[in-house]
Amino acid sequence: MKVISILFKGAAVLLPGITFMIYYNLRMDVQHFEPHIYTMIGGKVLVAKIKGDPDITMDTAEVTLYSAGRKLKLSPSYMSARHLKWNQRDTTPKQDWVVYYSRIVSETAIGLADIKDTAEVSIFYDRREKTEIAEILHVGRYDEIPESLEKLRQFIDKEGYRLSGFYEEVYHVFESIEPNLNEYETLLRYQVDR
Repeated sequence: MKVISILFKGAAVLLPGITFMIYYNLRMDVQHFEPHIYTMIGGKVLVAKIKGDPDITMDTAEVTLYSAGRKLKLSPSYMSARHLKWNQRDTTPKQDWVVYYSRIVSETAIGLADIKDTAEVSIFYDRREKTEIAEILHVGRYDEIPESLEKLRQFIDKEGYRLSGFYEEVYHVFESIEPNLNEYETLLRYQVDR
């Protein structure tokens, strides 16, 4: 009888916590599919700066950051592609785009071992500051991204914000891990302010 009483008390304590975690995770999952604005925390990143058409340079960036991560013994993390000007996508020919491909690293990461710049790639550490961003999760082909960006821009206007800095894509599911183009998952982000 004592064991049953302890089990009921344990369930009474754990059940609300488990319910909250399930609700929170479901809410966060749904939230990614809808545009939203939040403050992104800052942090240290390893950057591979590359000029050129991302359809070509993304492979170089992926190999560069993966190799650097292994050599520097960094934990795995997502790769992102940041355009320092939000409208570079709309105003500059693709072959002239400058993209800062990056991955988050520990604050204690130092040195680049013997990793050196090449004619195509500059590699360095950078610091990202706390920033107000608008974000949406795009699921599908890369050539359909402009539709999601339009939805995000309309949301930004409706909320009384304006585009103010970078544009970024964070690759969660991409060609190296998913052959089906319709299953790609890319977080789309704009830096915003009021």
